[in-house]
Amino acid sequence: MSQAQTLILATADDRRILVVDDEAAIRTMLSVFLRRLGFEVETAPDAETALERLKQSAYFLVITDVGMPGISGLDLLSEIQSLTPAAEPTSPDVIIVTGKPGERVAVEALRRGAYDYFAKPFSFDAMTFTVKRLIERRRLRRETREYHTLMGRLEAESEHAQQAMQALVEAVYAKDRYTRGHMERVGRIAARIGAHMGRPKEDVELLYRAGTLHDIGKIGTPDHVLNKPSGLTESEWEGIRLHPVVGANILAPIRALSGVCGPVRCHHERWDGSGYPDRLGGKDIPDLARILAVADVCDALHSDRAYRVGLPEATVREIIVAGRGRHFEPVVVDALMDLCVRGEIFEPLASSRSDRRVPDAEVEHPC
Repeated sequence: MSQAQTLILATADDRRILVVDDEAAIRTMLSVFLRRLGFEVETAPDAETALERLKQSAYFLVITDVGMPGISGLDLLSEIQSLTPAAEPTSPDVIIVTGKPGERVAVEALRRGAYDYFAKPFSFDAMTFTVKRLIERRRLRRETREYHTLMGRLEAESEHAQQAMQALVEAVYAKDRYTRGHMERVGRIAARIGAHMGRPKEDVELLYRAGTLHDIGKIGTPDHVLNKPSGLTESEWEGIRLHPVVGANILAPIRALSGVCGPVRCHHERWDGSGYPDRLGGKDIPDLARILAVADVCDALHSDRAYRVGLPEATVREIIVAGRGRHFEPVVVDALMDLCVRGEIFEPLASSRSDRRVPDAEVEHPC
């Protein structure tokens, strides 16, 4: 590896070195060598001066002689360990250099936490290799710390997202008692369809969250409209059609939930382009929204509403199959039907009736 490559490895965090030796010639020789490799080097003639420098400035590496007047290099190593715990990102590593080679000194240096040990005279090639290896180790330690920090942040955000989801869902249920449980069921159905279609784990989780929050925009719909026992007027339908946009706007500022905005906004779009709010069609509809649309209609038809009781499973399946390629993406309908055959979709609803005729208007607006 060339010296230029060493410079690439030496980031701003791993650039400053402190050389400690009571021999001026050794200090000068090491300084010149390390500066040629691109490092910033300061020197100290003894351990006392080195400690003062360490209290004032940050170094990623201290290269110290062992046999010096006053505090020895080994004791300096111990003092450095006490100044900054080894686990701290700013903690400097220490390389011990001695003119009195011996196994006892090497073992003691490593026992006290030295990164490596060199006997004088040492090879510059060996020193170069050791410093490069140290820089790589520090890089890996930083990345590990950053990874654990990120995972902790994501776990905290996930917990906050769950709490936010539950609060929003309860706010909708407080307005519309007939939809209690509907959003959670849609989340479960959408996740099952996604998993059956082979979607990655992240998408399946996103489908569950989007399903659990898909009707959150109904917070902005008047209670009397949500709970109206008869058909809605056209103006009331116009208000209902706003709920996907309102829901996406509510969720957008919540970073941990921002990924569900697309599916929530588009869960009433239709394969033939006749849906709302943007009249998207076919592949222009976000793929997770196509799955969510089928899950939503499936549970909406099967569950009780203010204006009717839930429909039986067979009727729900007939309606969804009739919408295949018109309202719904065909492959999503096929996946739902596979799961229905396996008994993995419908949850028991005592009021579902098998003898009820389904008006055309209800088929057009099941949600």
